[in-house]
Amino acid sequence: MITDLRLHGSLGPVDFFAFVSGAGMYNSYFYEEELSRIRFFARGNEFTITTDSLFYSGAGGSFCEYMFGVEKPVKDMAKEDILNRLIMFGAFMNNEEQVVFTNDTEGSETFYRLFLQGHAVINYYFLVASEFQGDYKKRQKQVLKSAGKFLKRTVLLSGDRDTELLGQFSEELNERKSIVFIFKLINRGNKEYYDAFSRFYAKNRELTHQEELYLEEIVLRHGIDRYQQERMKIDVMYRHAENKLVVDEYQGVLIQGIAKDTLQASEHARMNRLRTLSIRNNIPVVLFDTLDKLLLKDKKLQEVKEDDYIKETRAILENLFFRDPSFKQHIIKEDIVRLVKSKHMAYSQNDRAFEKVLLDTGKACDEISHETDDFSVFEEFSSIVTYFDRYDNVQAQLSQLSFMKNIEFSENSLRSLIGNIKAFDALDPKLFKSVFIRDLFENHYITGYGKRKLKLLLKGVENIQNGEASYKDVIAEMKALTEEEKLYSEIHAALKERMRSFFPGLELKAVRNQIREDIAGELAEKGIKVKIPQKLFEKVFIDLRKESVYLNQILPEVIRKENCALREDFLDNSGLDRFYLELLEQEYFEEKDLDIRILDSLRENKTFSDFGVGGGERI
Repeated sequence: MITDLRLHGSLGPVDFFAFVSGAGMYNSYFYEEELSRIRFFARGNEFTITTDSLFYSGAGGSFCEYMFGVEKPVKDMAKEDILNRLIMFGAFMNNEEQVVFTNDTEGSETFYRLFLQGHAVINYYFLVASEFQGDYKKRQKQVLKSAGKFLKRTVLLSGDRDTELLGQFSEELNERKSIVFIFKLINRGNKEYYDAFSRFYAKNRELTHQEELYLEEIVLRHGIDRYQQERMKIDVMYRHAENKLVVDEYQGVLIQGIAKDTLQASEHARMNRLRTLSIRNNIPVVLFDTLDKLLLKDKKLQEVKEDDYIKETRAILENLFFRDPSFKQHIIKEDIVRLVKSKHMAYSQNDRAFEKVLLDTGKACDEISHETDDFSVFEEFSSIVTYFDRYDNVQAQLSQLSFMKNIEFSENSLRSLIGNIKAFDALDPKLFKSVFIRDLFENHYITGYGKRKLKLLLKGVENIQNGEASYKDVIAEMKALTEEEKLYSEIHAALKERMRSFFPGLELKAVRNQIREDIAGELAEKGIKVKIPQKLFEKVFIDLRKESVYLNQILPEVIRKENCALREDFLDNSGLDRFYLELLEQEYFEEKDLDIRILDSLRENKTFSDFGVGGGERI
């Protein structure tokens, strides 16, 4: 006996599937097809698909997976099991975020808006045809009560398990005499782009030049706008397992904070530390910025007025496109310098206001372009945004070099960096160093090798520009330093393992020389055939001694006396990487079973006597 049916077709930019199940559906005439539309109907309910839009009427609604970064109720974000967005026909959300039902269940939607407001790739609609007599709003409440929880929580959407979806929906509805329609709408162009980006990003969490060209061809062929591209990219990047772990923790801190009127300083500090971790792990910062925009839009970190640099940014972008063209060329260079400095100010302070101004301006330009079919304003804005893209590219390159271990800096990266430097120098010869370099050298979390690589890179760029070195020369020097960094890590791990247990004679140079030869032999067995320089070995030995002194003498004293200044003095002057020392502190607290809030207070330079850790606790 036939229990369900499936129809498949294409209209305009979408592929569609219609799934039907229920009493009498196999002998009911429930659709009619014309050249440019197909209409489904049963018992007063109707769903019509045309070449550019859809129309609906009756009892039902729409649902789709939540994409990362889309507008989402906070109460949905706070519940990890809520995966999907559900909209009932004739219903809306009031100011108190309560669902209000009406009898007006007729409506329409263009495909452009559907895939812009809903999921970029796949959206679902459903109808429930029954013999119910009465107000639609009462019927819609019944359907929502029966199947709403299932639709918002089901994982079947992400797995394309449509037959199971239809079956379980019908089971949840539990109406044997009703006919259930589920319509699946797929944007072909967006799906091709989303799937391709997913494949490319999954390999190394970055794209090659050829892969970018491949995506650009898809964009041109299907006319995918930039905003839609960014939505899909962000969603793919978030779903990568290594990214999702850190981003979800960041989201958890935000959700805890928005339960109050303001974020506390400690919550803000934790968020900043997660952002630092993201740089070290090559997690795109745009994922955190997107969460900030969604969750903190009505929250204030401090009760302060808008900063002057944000006011200036807003003024430039609001007036830039309306100036006389003959005067515009003169003013643009000066304006862009101020905008780049404003972007850096916002980046340094983790201030989302700058990006909000850009987003508002971009939306306004896009609306003007669609209404007037004149893209000149949008193109002018895009030319300015190019400098922000250059900023992001340089900031990412230099941040990875400064904070991440064993980063390979390629010749293509060097050429890209020099090209961006030239673009910034054309605006203002002092812009590059004032915006990028100073803050990196002053950052507490820059690694020792990160600082050396940054100095070497800047010297190399200068030599290339002066004709005193080639790209290959500079890359060779960078590679040699990176190899030294890797060797340092190998020696550090091997020597630390020996120092965990009693090892007599370490104070004697001859003993250390013998250990150095032993470690070199171990590395050779691992395929690392290199002579260990005595100077490098001695540095590792001294650094390990410093670690031991910190963990066994200084840190216990810091905890006993609540002496945050002593801790900061050691971290600033020991020459050891702060991020690594903080990991050692974390391990220390776990091993000693100490209250982790003490460590948070140390890092925030606060007292912690209220935690009941007096001098009697064994540390």
